[in-house]
Amino acid sequence: MKSAPTGESMKKLLLFFSMLMTPFMKAQTPKLGADADPIRRMLFASPSMKEQLQLIKTDDPANPLKRLADAARLATAGKKAEAKAHIHEMLKLPNLETRVQLWAWSALRELGEEPDEKSGTEVLGAVFERPMKTGYDTLAAYQDGTARYLNFSGSAIFWEARDAAIQWLCQNLMSSALSASSQATPRTDISLPKSGTQITLLTRSGMYVIPDPPQAVIRGALALIVELIERDKKSKAG
Repeated sequence: MKSAPTGESMKKLLLFFSMLMTPFMKAQTPKLGADADPIRRMLFASPSMKEQLQLIKTDDPANPLKRLADAARLATAGKKAEAKAHIHEMLKLPNLETRVQLWAWSALRELGEEPDEKSGTEVLGAVFERPMKTGYDTLAAYQDGTARYLNFSGSAIFWEARDAAIQWLCQNLMSSALSASSQATPRTDISLPKSGTQITLLTRSGMYVIPDPPQAVIRGALALIVELIERDKKSKAG
């Protein structure tokens, strides 16, 4: 299956992370999905502008991430109005990946701009965290139908292809969580939960966590996990 161009750019970013983990640091590298794992932390798509500058390594002017990096440099130079204008121009690009949109709004909020009420409450993604025997399962689903599944064992599935069935399952998970949004509270710390299952809604206005979500959310998350595992098995077998 062929990934969309914007998904490919984020895939390269994940590859860049793995390249940073040099052999002599291997013993100190956190397990995939662990609290300090940088890949897990990226699932929330809420890096600061300083972090964005450290993460984005591209000179391709057509790459939306390059525009975000340019905006971060403008902000660092004190040109906040220009930085915001740069980001808004980027947000006009067609077929912009959901995670890139979330990165952009993370930067805009840092620059003092908030979305309007209607767009600010739209759920663009959700991160489901569930305690297991020796760690946590973490599942991220995004509006564009991309998904990430980090198993407590340290294995992972990164789904980038555009597929109607997977996209429906992603949307179903987000919709089921939205039905319990009255229980949601703002989340600023993305450390693993101390205990219990929770789901975090990713919006333009920030992150909102729902502890002990209803069974509909759990069923939606498990359905997506099962489908991702089946697709991954078929991909490896074929």
